[in-house]
Amino acid sequence: MEAAAEWNRKTALGGTAILMAYPLSFDWTWLNWHSVRFCAGCSPFDHSRSFDVKTAFSFRARRMVTKSGRDQVPVALFGKTTHTCHVPDDAREKAVIFANHPDWDEG
Repeated sequence: MEAAAEWNRKTALGGTAILMAYPLSFDWTWLNWHSVRFCAGCSPFDHSRSFDVKTAFSFRARRMVTKSGRDQVPVALFGKTTHTCHVPDDAREKAVIFANHPDWDEG
């Protein structure tokens, strides 16, 4: 966890690391618990530096959050990503959804 926190700090290039997840509630809980447990609060995200891509998509799509699960995201937002259940691929997939959702035309 210390190595992950350091990687995040370096990747932020002097800025502030922000955890972006879909859904945030799952990833933040897991990362925060492991950060507290294994490296004495070294989380680069603190307790509130996070962004929920699911909520952003829900707002943009004018849908309830309960109607905005991964299986309800339009295929067009996934770009060329393939869902593999492999952590780095999953992260890329969610980043692509986030990057594509502001320009998405629901028509």
